[in-house]
Amino acid sequence: MKRSFIKWLGYLFFFVFLIISCAGTELTHKQVNEAYKGKPVSNILVIAITGNEDSRRSFERKFVAQLKSVGVEAISSEQAIPMPPDLELKKEAIENAVSRFKNDAVLITHLIGKEEKETFVRGGGYYGYYHSRYMGSYSHDPGYSNTSKTVRLETNLYDVKTEQLIWSGQSKTISKDSKGQIIDDVIKVVIKDLQNNKLISPK
Repeated sequence: MKRSFIKWLGYLFFFVFLIISCAGTELTHKQVNEAYKGKPVSNILVIAITGNEDSRRSFERKFVAQLKSVGVEAISSEQAIPMPPDLELKKEAIENAVSRFKNDAVLITHLIGKEEKETFVRGGGYYGYYHSRYMGSYSHDPGYSNTSKTVRLETNLYDVKTEQLIWSGQSKTISKDSKGQIIDDVIKVVIKDLQNNKLISPK
């Protein structure tokens, strides 16, 4: 009995470790253009591609705020460009904006995948599990449901003068947090990698 209990605890700790290790945000793919010869960019136009106007505003504002917090000048497309009814920005409008605000780079983010998964977490300790199985019903199991979100985004950074791709990254976030927290985590990971590669610098 004691050996079985220890073995069961081992499975439990492994399961908890697996959940913890899967949580958070990571860059699953990234590409740094080694041929890029320009200096680190310091004034960025931030564009989020989404069919939801509120989501676009929220993402762009958060990205601009975090860039400014590390000394990089930035402006959102919401501030720089009148948004047409179909939410599609034309190239001329983007060019006019970067000329007006003297941006040296354009950063574009879009959603490439999203899913939600609900899992049932059993509660009540080992006897709660034993008792519910003994009674032959899950109705006695004092467990609870968890819903985790998996969000995948792609972010590209372009040089304004040459329209050359400087950096590209795909992020994956697994979280039970709010959409706002997920956005914050993604932006932090992206900015950190741009800093590590010396692609952005304070203005």
